[in-house]
Amino acid sequence: MRKLTLHPQIRATLLPQTRITPPSRRSIHYVPPLTYDDSFRKQGIPGLLSPDGFRIAWTDYQASMVQKLNELTAGEPYEDAHVKQLALQFARDPTAASLFNHASMAHNNHFFFNSLSTSPMKIDRIPTLQQSLSNTYGSMETLQGAFLDTAAAMFGPGFVWLVWARSLDNPTSGVQRRGAWRILTTYLAGTPYPEAGYRQQGLDMNNNSAASYNAYTNGQPTNYVGAFGSWSQSGREQAKLPPGGTNVMPVLCVNTWEHVWLRDYGMNGKRRFLKDWWEAVDWSQVESLAPMEAKQPLEFQRA
Repeated sequence: MRKLTLHPQIRATLLPQTRITPPSRRSIHYVPPLTYDDSFRKQGIPGLLSPDGFRIAWTDYQASMVQKLNELTAGEPYEDAHVKQLALQFARDPTAASLFNHASMAHNNHFFFNSLSTSPMKIDRIPTLQQSLSNTYGSMETLQGAFLDTAAAMFGPGFVWLVWARSLDNPTSGVQRRGAWRILTTYLAGTPYPEAGYRQQGLDMNNNSAASYNAYTNGQPTNYVGAFGSWSQSGREQAKLPPGGTNVMPVLCVNTWEHVWLRDYGMNGKRRFLKDWWEAVDWSQVESLAPMEAKQPLEFQRA
């Protein structure tokens, strides 16, 4: 039988047409989904933020951060790096301040919202963590007062963190690690990780002069005091940690930027927001981030 062959032009009119679209620019970074995202969008965060407040503080703000990150990293070898990795990688590069700020802020903001839920577990349901925190602060009431007072006293925006500060004695031995809980303050987009050096931004420039700031940054290499500085005793011992180890492990933070609380609490509502936030913390999430040694019975260690 003779095979029928169609003219190319006729065949093109009979076969289904497939539209080929040019590839668009990839958006590597995106707003990560929260566990209770759908509920938060519809009903807000119970006892803390309205749906509009949640939209401003998370949905819109986080989208703005990751959009800028995609612009700053497009086509670069590090374009698919995690936001925390980007923050640490560019913390010491003064020409990449914008990249650091957006990456660190995206990480910090996500950390803040990740500790919230629709039905937060109270700390008294987790006795091992509660006892560990009380070993350092004496009681949960003392910790709450110190934490919220620190956050309320911040004149500028930033974050207040609860971190586990590891002891670096014999980090590679089989001896159980020790440490203690500490409250750490970072301003603006500062990061709690010591690897970032002065980009921790633990200094409130509203209470300091240009001279004191210069002394803070320029004096770091000879300043061995303090708990978390990159040139402190703890920082100088950082190299002794096993690969991937860290001596400061954040487990909780509160975001004090005005856009988070101003919509729902008003101009003078910061203290009320902080009190409501403490009641909204899901301590099961905090417990999941705490290292094993932080949940072991420890001797009393007052901060």
